[in-house]
Amino acid sequence: GISGGEAGARTGPCLMPSGDAQAWEEMRPIFHAIAAQTSDGACVTYLGPGAAGNYVKMVHNGIEYGDMQLIGEAYHILKVVGGLTNRQIADVFVRWSQGPLASYLVEITAAILRHEDDAPAGSRSPGDLVDKILDSCGSKGTGKWTVQEAAEQGVPAPTMSAALEARYVSSLVDARQ
Repeated sequence: GISGGEAGARTGPCLMPSGDAQAWEEMRPIFHAIAAQTSDGACVTYLGPGAAGNYVKMVHNGIEYGDMQLIGEAYHILKVVGGLTNRQIADVFVRWSQGPLASYLVEITAAILRHEDDAPAGSRSPGDLVDKILDSCGSKGTGKWTVQEAAEQGVPAPTMSAALEARYVSSLVDARQ
């Protein structure tokens, strides 16, 4: 499995290799050289035989689906029920990112909520970029696979399941109008 997105492409990904243990030992120096580096070392660890690395990455993505859904719901409640502006909600997310809820997703949500639309004057009305983004998203399959695997293993995954269903509903833009 590989994680890191655009930043990983520029600075090195987090790697979750798996497969034959002997092959891992031979490839270890290469994986360590290309992985993202931190003060604790390379962001790479061998996860076991077979496709264990891909499995871990699949579950990681399913968890992110749930995290993003919770962030979206928190934003919606703060905006609609609480009446907060995007800047005020960004301040809430900044506070959350400095405590037990600290995460990359919470941190970038605060930054996104502060981003103004930088379109040329007259081309669109001014305002926050987040208010101009279509509320629709797709899925690449890993969230669905995680929910399916949880069901096959008899493991409850209600947050991931609800997040997956919310993605399906969000893709029905015309039906929601």
